[in-house]
Amino acid sequence: MNSTYCDNDSIRHHDCVVLYGGESEEREVSLHSGENVAQALRKAGIETDLYDWNPAKMREFLALGYKKVFIALHGGTGENGMVQAMLEMAAIPFTGVRMRTAAICIDKLASKTIVSGLTNVNVPAGKSLAVSQLDDRWNMPENDRWRDVEAIGYPLIVKPSRNGSSVGVSWVERYEEIDDAVRAAAIAPDEIILFEQCICGHELTVAMLNGKALGVCRIIPKTKFYDYEAKYNRDDTQYLTPSGLGADFDGDLCKKAEEVARALDCCDGVVRIDFLANDNLDPYFLEVNTVPGMTSHSLVPKIANQAGIEFHQLCKMIVDMAK
Repeated sequence: MNSTYCDNDSIRHHDCVVLYGGESEEREVSLHSGENVAQALRKAGIETDLYDWNPAKMREFLALGYKKVFIALHGGTGENGMVQAMLEMAAIPFTGVRMRTAAICIDKLASKTIVSGLTNVNVPAGKSLAVSQLDDRWNMPENDRWRDVEAIGYPLIVKPSRNGSSVGVSWVERYEEIDDAVRAAAIAPDEIILFEQCICGHELTVAMLNGKALGVCRIIPKTKFYDYEAKYNRDDTQYLTPSGLGADFDGDLCKKAEEVARALDCCDGVVRIDFLANDNLDPYFLEVNTVPGMTSHSLVPKIANQAGIEFHQLCKMIVDMAK
């Protein structure tokens, strides 16, 4: 994706606005999502502005007096609860989860800890290890630096705990690759690095609308895993909706996704809940995306379309649910 910068019009033309762009590593994806959403809302008869979010200009944005906000910001302040908190305090209806839920779900470690610790959620989260204070690790001898990580087993996935779109995610097959994987994941100085058990088998996601599952999509990338390249730049990734693993499997996974949504209180608007399943079709919870992508490659629109909901209808439904 090529970098795009958008100048905000200082005059509000309409009551509804799509917040997009922003300052995170996922800016490019957000720009595409926001443009798609704005076009879809206009097709649905909702006159809509686009606003390239800048947290340093919060006061200027609020002064524009928008009546309803569609959040299409991925990562950063758009997904960690800051934008949600601003809109809640300003009493402006907005799409998606509330501030508290956003702050929990952006943190993969926190959400996995909650899901795995609740008896009313019948899905495991897989083995993982979180590492902070990276400076202390770098001061250790190379042969000892990551020995505790090896207990998870290879291959393993190394990722930042608070990022999305597979930015900074690496597939690691041997000890010598861990240093480079950690450097790729250390996007922010205070980033917590998450080492996860690789559940080899099937990559799956469930699209949720107001806490109800719309359906399951199985992702079959040509790359080792569903990385940034496979998500946004390649056309050879396969998407199967339904999953092709059987109606009973899809139905059960949808029920598990609804359990996760209730446990994490992410039953507002549209969210996406990701799972992995091994070859025995045992599902494992991976993460929740509270502002899922809305690009031409994105999963939620694919699942909604299979459920009989066209993209402009989906976007209108999401806006109508804003509160």
